[in-house]
Amino acid sequence: MSERSSRPGVGEHQADGPDATGARGGTAAPGGSTAAEGAGAEGVATGHGRYGRKRPRPGLTTAGVVAAGRRVIERDGIDALTMRAVATELGTAPASLYRHVTDREALLIAVLEQIAEGMPVDVPGATPQERLLRRLLGAHDYMAGHTWVLHILIRGELVARNALAFNDACLADLMAAGLRPEPALTAFRACWHLVLGELLSEHPVSPPREPSQRRAVIESADRERHPALGRVLDEVGFVGVGERCGDLEVSLGALIGGLVDRQEAGSRERP
Repeated sequence: MSERSSRPGVGEHQADGPDATGARGGTAAPGGSTAAEGAGAEGVATGHGRYGRKRPRPGLTTAGVVAAGRRVIERDGIDALTMRAVATELGTAPASLYRHVTDREALLIAVLEQIAEGMPVDVPGATPQERLLRRLLGAHDYMAGHTWVLHILIRGELVARNALAFNDACLADLMAAGLRPEPALTAFRACWHLVLGELLSEHPVSPPREPSQRRAVIESADRERHPALGRVLDEVGFVGVGERCGDLEVSLGALIGGLVDRQEAGSRERP
C-alpha cells in the first residue's frame, strides 16, 4: 500500500542524528530562551553567564535533543521525560538544552511532530470509502509501533501540527462520500475512536504475562449467570490481547459504510 510519509523530522532537522536535516520546513520544537536549571534567565537569553560568554556545546543540536528525548520516553516511559534526564542521556548539563527547546512541553511536542509525520495521507482507493479505510488501517498499523504516544493523546492537552494533514484527508474523503461537514466530523471522530480504542486494548505498552488474571477470570465465568459469555467461550474460546487484530478492518468497514448509508438515506427523505 503506497502512502505519503514524510521523513521523520523536527523543524528542519531529523531525529536520526545530530547532523541530520529534513526537507520539511517549519519549527516543531520552539527554540526560545527561558530560565534554565542552574542558570539565570538573563544569562540564557543573552548567551552570557557568570564567567563570561557561554558557547553552545559542540555537536549539540535541536535534532539531537529531540532524539534523546524520544529515547528516554521509549525506554523509560513518558513520566521519565525531564530536561535533566535528557541532559544525562546526552552527557551534558540541563542548561545547555534550553538553547534548543524552551521546556519539557516543547520537547514533548517536538517528539509528537516526529511521530505525526509518519501518518499516512495519500493512499490508493477507487472510492472515498476505500481510501478512508486504507488510511485508518495504515494509521493503526503505524501507531501500533508507537503506542506510548496514545497515552499522551488521550490526555487531550497536546496535538501535533503534522497530524492535521491526516485529519484533513480523512474529512475530505468523508465529505466526498456525501457527508456534510458536521456529520463528516462526527464520522471521523467515531472511526478514530474505534482505532484508538483497539490500539489501547490490544497493543498495551507492557503486554500482560500469561496466564493472565484476565484470562483466569473470564475462563472461570459462571455459565448460568453469564450465559451469553459462556456460549461465546464454548464456541470461540478466550481471546487474548492482540489475538483478533483482523477484526478492526471488518469493524471499520461496517462503521464507515453505515455512516455513509445513513447520510444517503437522510438525503433521500428530505424534500
